[in-house]
Amino acid sequence: MELLPLLDAQNAEPLYSQLYRHIRGEIEAGRLRAGSRLPSVRKLAAHLGISRTPVEDAYQQLLAEGYAESKPRSGITVGAYEPDFGRTSPRAVTDLARKERDIVPQSACYHPPTASIDSALSVHAGERSDPIDFSYGDVDLSHFPFPLWKKLLGSCFLPEHRDLFRYGDPLGETGFREALSDYAYRARAVVCPPERIVVGAGTHHSTEQICRLLQRTTYSPGHTAFAVEQSMSDGIAAIMRQHGYTLAPLRLEPDGIRIEDLYDSGARIVYTTPSHQFPHGMVMSIGKRRRLLNWAADVGGLIVEDDYDGEFRYAGLPIPSLQGLDAAANCVAYMGTFSRALAPAFRLSYAALPPALADAARAALHPFDRLASPLHQKTLELFMTGGHMQRHIRKMRSVYQRKMAALLAAVKRQLEPRFRVSGGSAGLHVLLEPTEGGRDEAQLIRLADEAGVRVYPASVYRIVPEPGDGTAVLLGFGGLDERQIEEGIRRLASSWIG
Repeated sequence: MELLPLLDAQNAEPLYSQLYRHIRGEIEAGRLRAGSRLPSVRKLAAHLGISRTPVEDAYQQLLAEGYAESKPRSGITVGAYEPDFGRTSPRAVTDLARKERDIVPQSACYHPPTASIDSALSVHAGERSDPIDFSYGDVDLSHFPFPLWKKLLGSCFLPEHRDLFRYGDPLGETGFREALSDYAYRARAVVCPPERIVVGAGTHHSTEQICRLLQRTTYSPGHTAFAVEQSMSDGIAAIMRQHGYTLAPLRLEPDGIRIEDLYDSGARIVYTTPSHQFPHGMVMSIGKRRRLLNWAADVGGLIVEDDYDGEFRYAGLPIPSLQGLDAAANCVAYMGTFSRALAPAFRLSYAALPPALADAARAALHPFDRLASPLHQKTLELFMTGGHMQRHIRKMRSVYQRKMAALLAAVKRQLEPRFRVSGGSAGLHVLLEPTEGGRDEAQLIRLADEAGVRVYPASVYRIVPEPGDGTAVLLGFGGLDERQIEEGIRRLASSWIG
């Protein structure tokens, strides 16, 4: 179990009190069930980036008030909370969903390099037989639990799972959506019952589903503008245009999109990547997230939150998803994927939808939306419910944090001050840009290629090209080890600086 409270070190209220109130509130709301284990003091302190003392103090207060219990060999567990007499009994999200299901019948690597990038490369990694590819679509598979995955997949072939070999539910398999509801809450503070979750076959497919559903709601008719970040995935942009939307680019500030531009755009729908903006890499501040939610409330708008790289944050306190901060739970459509946390080959994504879009999904999704394999859904469901997903993400967060540190150290040692790096606090890629003029993006890519290193252009993701574009390059590191990262930066320094 992971907890994602919003802690503010600048608040006059002590951290232990903030943490105590958050956990108590989750217990009273029924989202932390009686008997479930709370994270150990050490793990929760490491996860939140704070010392153990506030966690210990918060747990002691919960124990004293009966919200938690300490059991031998079981650690600290959630106590049996009794609501006040006369108050509506709290209900967990999935319990509410099961009630909804009885009423509502069921309806019959992120952003990999595309052709636009391939066209920017004129040669193939020089003459070297050992090119180092800083591809931002690659992940580290050396730590993937292949034997366990094989075992879980094999269990899907047991007689009791024969229904997995039929056509699947267009919304996604019921058990998988229940597991997703729990996982998204634990990992990213997303509060959404399974009946409002739609499974997709990758982020592009989830985006396409949302674009179709928007046209059946009050968000879209008569409003064809889709506000977007001024640089974004070209694939996502193409899908929006194919559905008839005009893209309204929003300028980027160090902490995310410029909210004033959003009000000026006249759009009622906005797409954003707040956890690790693609491709620039900034993380949206908590203050700006709240201002964005205020915009949605002011105009009756919708935020499409692409939680790109949301699992991998290396600096500062974890920030909950926009969806989790939306108290009304009606103005954010949240998209998550497993292409980064696991592997892109599984083609599994999901969207946690507000009620209006969820109603449209039950009415509008068709058999051709059955693109996510029921077998893969069941395997990942078992992986999640067995507690393996959280352990794997914790391991990979540590692995990628070491790689990011190696990359930043190598850049600092060999490329600064001639180059600056951005986006180093989260995710699996950074943006590298010269601090002085003289060479453009194409020249940097060509020189890198001749040195046996592949880096990628950032300008192809600009919605509206402007003067001065075309100087930055993208470096992904997920698929490289630390030795390759350091050697790659050494080659770049030799080629670009001499």
